[in-house]
Amino acid sequence: MKRISQRTLRRIFWVAGVLCLFWVLGGWKVPIVWQIETLRLPQDCKTVYHTKIRVSDVYWLHTKGEKVIQCEMGYEAVKAYVEEHNSETALEYIQIYPYEGMSDLAIYDSQYDEAFWQQPDQETYITISYFKKW
Repeated sequence: MKRISQRTLRRIFWVAGVLCLFWVLGGWKVPIVWQIETLRLPQDCKTVYHTKIRVSDVYWLHTKGEKVIQCEMGYEAVKAYVEEHNSETALEYIQIYPYEGMSDLAIYDSQYDEAFWQQPDQETYITISYFKKW
């Protein structure tokens, strides 16, 4: 059996350390952003607020990601479209709801969004949320 040289062993540990550092410093966000950003949405949807992600231990340890879009179809039609055109795997941990009201878990909270409350078409703003309890 062939022995691994010390130089090769150092390289393996160095690469493993770099990968661990990448994951700890933010690499854990990549799969969540990927899941939100790769959803099939209707053509007329525009991104209002880009995807933000955080980990919190308020109430329980959980991961939360949110993106706010605007779509002329309205909340019900967008939700039906997303559920019809995406697989169950793609929709795992994903919730779609109107961008309004208050929530103690929300990243984007319409309660403090002055620009939103001045818009005449508030019903076209929709939140796409990733929420996973650990």
